[in-house]
Amino acid sequence: MSNRMPCARCGEIREVEIVEREELVTIKGKEISFKARYSRCLSCGDEFEASGQLDANLDAAREAYARLYEAPSPETLVALRARYNASQKAFGAILGFGELTMNGYESGGTPDSTNRLLLKLAADPLVFKAMYDINSGKIGAIQRRRIEDSEGFQAALRWSGLGALSPYLTQLQREKIEACASRNDRSVPEQLAVYVGVSSFQDYSRLYVEARWPDQEARELTSMIVPSGPTLGAA
Repeated sequence: MSNRMPCARCGEIREVEIVEREELVTIKGKEISFKARYSRCLSCGDEFEASGQLDANLDAAREAYARLYEAPSPETLVALRARYNASQKAFGAILGFGELTMNGYESGGTPDSTNRLLLKLAADPLVFKAMYDINSGKIGAIQRRRIEDSEGFQAALRWSGLGALSPYLTQLQREKIEACASRNDRSVPEQLAVYVGVSSFQDYSRLYVEARWPDQEARELTSMIVPSGPTLGAA
C-alpha cells in the first residue's frame, strides 16, 4: 500500500509505503514485543512515523503489555463465572461475547482490551446484573434460574442502589437526608454511609426502646441495641 506524504529527508512530497515490523520496548521494567507500523519513502528509503503512527505504536505497545501482564488468568475467569452459576455460553452472551469466546479465554486465550474491561466490570455484581437485565433474553430459562439463584446475583439484589432504597423512605426522610447531605457538603450516598456507620442504628435502637413490645420481643430487641452515638439529625 502506498500514498503520498512529506518526506523530511527529501524535503518534498513523496510516494511512501506502510511497513510493519516487530519492535521491543520496556514498560514498567518488562520487555515486550509488539508490531509497529512506519512509513517508508519510496525515493530515499527513509523510514519515519507519520501523523498518527506514533500514537498508534504507543497504543500497540501498551496493549501488548496489558495482554501479557494485566489480563485475567483462566482460573480467575472460571471463578468469576462460577460466582454467577453461568455456563460459558450464557456468561459470554450476557457480556456480549461470541459463543465460544469464554471457552477460549478459560483455555488460555487473552482477552482484548474491550473484553478485559467487560470482564473486570462483571466482577461487580451490580454491573453484572445490569448486563444481565439487558441480555438475559439471549439465554435459556434454565440458565436464567441458575444465575438468578447464584450468590453473585443475590448480592446485586441486596445492593441494588439508592433506587431500591428510596421507596422504603418517606418523603420527609428523603428530604432530611438530602438536607443533611447538603449541610455537610456530602453526596446522598456519602450521607447514608455516615448514618449506617455511626448513627442510624442508635435511632432504630431508640425506636425499639420507646415502642410497646410484648415482653419476649422486647428482650430480643433490647439485645440488638448498639452503644449510643451521634443522632441522625446531628450526623
